[in-house]
Amino acid sequence: MKRVPFAIIKAAKKFDAEAVEFVSRHFEGFIASQCLIDCADESGNIRSCVDDDLYYQAQIALFRAIAGFQFREPPDDFMP
Repeated sequence: MKRVPFAIIKAAKKFDAEAVEFVSRHFEGFIASQCLIDCADESGNIRSCVDDDLYYQAQIALFRAIAGFQFREPPDDFMP
């Protein structure tokens, strides 16, 4: 999985709309994959589908995580 660039995380923390949208799009597939439930179609076949309520709650958790993200200074011996 690709990482979200630091500058975008920093902008999202300041509630920049484009940055928040970028982070949301970045994680939408992962979030959807974690919100799957078994559903029966009209024929009675069981298939997986995204639970909208669970997906919504996960999105809220992501936005709270963005808002609560705390930046720290790297250690003196940090080598990028």
